[in-house]
Amino acid sequence: MDTTPEQISARTAAAWTVALAVLGGFTGYAWDGPFLAVTCALSLAGGGAVGTVLSRRRIMTAVQEGQGKAAAHGYADGVADMMVLGISAYRAAVFPLSGPDAVDAAERVARRKAAYRLTAADGLPHQIREAAAAALEAIDDRDGHGTRSAMADLMEAVRKHRPTL
Repeated sequence: MDTTPEQISARTAAAWTVALAVLGGFTGYAWDGPFLAVTCALSLAGGGAVGTVLSRRRIMTAVQEGQGKAAAHGYADGVADMMVLGISAYRAAVFPLSGPDAVDAAERVARRKAAYRLTAADGLPHQIREAAAAALEAIDDRDGHGTRSAMADLMEAVRKHRPTL
């Protein structure tokens, strides 16, 4: 079964039209017999069909706006996650666990460039961009305590940007 918003809207419109036709038929039959039953069924079904067609445009516009907002927010979340990953890789190159000589300068420079490129990506909210700049500055200064604090602030900024489900 197709569950796109367009198909759901079309099935809902059809269901309302049929329900109104049945209701009109029963009401008309109860009032005056078969002729009024058919008349009421056709008029209520026609009115329901026209109403659903007219309201469908607004509904589909609202759905498409919601999908656009969700896509933009999801993109920003993905970019923020990749940026955190790139900054974490740069941090690991600057402060390697196996000693100061474990990572050569070329790899450190490559990870730095990647982290800065990811931080400059489009779609990042301003708060996350500021926290990322602070983290990169602390890493560049080789400040271990400042880096831990800045990374925690960056993670908090990314977490706050995510919607609560």
